Amino acid sequence: MRTRQFILELTAVVFVTGSTSLVGQNLAAAPQPDAAHLSGNNPAASNAASTASAIASQFVLGTADVIKISVWKNPDLSQTVTIGPDGFVSLPLLGDVHVAGMTANQLAQDLKSRLSSYIVNAQVTVSVVDIRSRQVYVTGQVGKPGGYPLVVPISVLQLIAQAGGLNTFANRKDIVILRGSGSHVERLKFNYNSAVRGDPKQNISLQAGDTVIVP
Repeated sequence: MRTRQFILELTAVVFVTGSTSLVGQNLAAAPQPDAAHLSGNNPAASNAASTASAIASQFVLGTADVIKISVWKNPDLSQTVTIGPDGFVSLPLLGDVHVAGMTANQLAQDLKSRLSSYIVNAQVTVSVVDIRSRQVYVTGQVGKPGGYPLVVPISVLQLIAQAGGLNTFANRKDIVILRGSGSHVERLKFNYNSAVRGDPKQNISLQAGDTVIVP
């Protein structure tokens, strides 16, 4: 199974005033609106900004996630690091800092506070470069099998859509979700045909570590 790597940037910028600006998932790939378009005159831009902010505020950092920490005008303090198994990262001046369990925004606030002993008016940016702690997987007869980051709640139908849809010869009625590990693996059945007809029983929300098998 090939693992599809997604680059997800969830950015939290902390300014000296305490205000925060969040850049959401994959927004870097899209044209950025100017200040005028971010006003109430452009509802689509406002909605996109709200969605980005919501995504950033929901994602909780975990073990193996890769994050980029930038301190404005202090390149020696800026690092791209992987969160260790103990939930810590090692940073210049600050040493080992526990970051697991925080959002990017919360971590930026925390680092700003810690750096205040060394830097006046520190501006800190925390970006999630690669999500590895929370993933769901799909394998078998789909367009793009692999692992996908679980940032916000997602259903089986939505994951299949992200994976490029079902192949021509996929068994649509006997899809299986494996949940759990070791001796506690649960097998959930999923009927694609019933799901697209709106059957509420097929509206299964995925959990981190779930594997969807499409025979």
